Amino acid sequence: MERTNKQNNLYEQFLIYSYKDLRELFKKAKTKEEQDFYVYLSDLALQKAQEKVIGKK
Repeated sequence: MERTNKQNNLYEQFLIYSYKDLRELFKKAKTKEEQDFYVYLSDLALQKAQEKVIGKK
């Protein structure tokens, strides 16, 4: 846990990326596992955007 205190929080890093950025990273992914990871993050980014539009957050 000490390591996370020294570096930026992973969530804060995620917030920097747009949906478009994540889709580009998906296209550049070298493995299926890496693609799956970026798909998951892209879905999460879309979900957060939808929540804002709906007014949940």
